[in-house]
Amino acid sequence: MSVAPDAPWYWAILAAVEAQQAGVTDRLGRPWAQHFERVALRLIFRNPSATRAQIEAALLHDALMARGGGQALLDRLGVGSDARELIRLTTPPPDADYYRAFEEIGSRENAIYLDYVRGLIASGSKAAVEMKLADIQDTIDACRAGATDVLVGQFRDRYEPSRLLLEQALSPRMTPPP
Repeated sequence: MSVAPDAPWYWAILAAVEAQQAGVTDRLGRPWAQHFERVALRLIFRNPSATRAQIEAALLHDALMARGGGQALLDRLGVGSDARELIRLTTPPPDADYYRAFEEIGSRENAIYLDYVRGLIASGSKAAVEMKLADIQDTIDACRAGATDVLVGQFRDRYEPSRLLLEQALSPRMTPPP
């Protein structure tokens, strides 16, 4: 039994992502398209009642970034407005190619990224925070596995602080004793 939705829309999106990212690999040499399915599965593991819109957004979360396929891909796949809004909310600002140009990212870009995460949390969209946390967790695992100075630096300076902020946003608030 798989936790992945056994629905035509899921497999169609996954096939489109694989085609869009064909030949692109991550820092560990794995096909980049696998990242998107891992993010969707992490989301489902954390929240088994994740909506179709959340899962679509997880699979397509980089669609609005360079080489992501853009609105044309979302239109072709018939992605609904709720998923499009989640993708919009979770797309980082275009000041850096966060996933490819790690060597070119410094403290300024990290500060912009952390402000973006804070803004995402401030949006009040629990669905977007859950999806972004799944994305960040997958990226953290890749940074840890890569274990180069550049990847360890990204883990320490951007992704781990982002993870903590997102998890805090999802944790139930403690009420002070009377």
